[in-house]
Amino acid sequence: MSADADDAAGRAVEIAVVGAVALDEIHRAAGDVEQQLGGSAVHACLAASLLAHAAPISVIGDDFDPQLLDPLREREISLDGVVQAEGTNFRWGCRYTDSGDQRETLYTHAGVYDTHPIVVSEALRDAPILLLTAGNPEQNWRALGQFQGTRLVAIDTIEREVAERTDEFRELLREVDLVSINTLEAAHLIGWRGALDDPALASAAWRTIRELGGRAFALKRASLGVEVFEGEQRAHVGAVPKIRVIDPTGAGDAFIGGLLSAVARGWSLFEAARWGCALASFAVERFGVEGVLQATCETVERRLAQVTLAEAAA
Repeated sequence: MSADADDAAGRAVEIAVVGAVALDEIHRAAGDVEQQLGGSAVHACLAASLLAHAAPISVIGDDFDPQLLDPLREREISLDGVVQAEGTNFRWGCRYTDSGDQRETLYTHAGVYDTHPIVVSEALRDAPILLLTAGNPEQNWRALGQFQGTRLVAIDTIEREVAERTDEFRELLREVDLVSINTLEAAHLIGWRGALDDPALASAAWRTIRELGGRAFALKRASLGVEVFEGEQRAHVGAVPKIRVIDPTGAGDAFIGGLLSAVARGWSLFEAARWGCALASFAVERFGVEGVLQATCETVERRLAQVTLAEAAA
């Protein structure tokens, strides 16, 4: 696939995102959709594109219409790292509870994303920030080995990777600086048997991540906001209040994409997490990528004023 957007923009890629470009099927109280553009790499790159130049690194199947990627082209997101291969595309389906805070994964068909090895193009190997998302450990290891001089490696994953391949995931964390996961994934990571809303879960997960070598941790708690850890400091970053949730899919990816774009601009981790939460509030208001596509720097800044930050010792 051509890197037309990257070449036209003439800008170096600041954030490379390894992850799925998916076709999603979503069922929730607001309605149902099928064959919708999704995937962690898509959501994260669109969110990041407001502040930074991002590029997905992924594999799409021959059943995927490349025109579906037009929203990324319009945001000047490089497509140099997206390769089309023979076989079926990554497809994912889920059903949400009425509140939107809990979901049931109906199926995950990784298709060519799992069978076609990730290849990082020469143009992307010097990206200063690397985000690993929703991939199997082998693909993430392949990607890691192809980058040169990356200053920050972050990971934001999905439940099946943590629950089904916990040991491999923990080994991968030894190469990661920033870990961003939700409460259910954190419970799988550390073998937690308590309630997911127990405040002790965040601290226990941070201890494990630090032991594995992580420097920072963001625990996503849906409508309750995000717990952020860095060194000896901890902060609770609140969610934007009074948001009408239509489709939470991609909100976590939008959060980490937004956070990393703010880090790329020199913001502190805690302030960057506020920006990420403000951006994620747009992601949930519409189906698929439409919410983030409605966001601008100006509208995100207005919501940023509603995102609380409470710092404390870790």
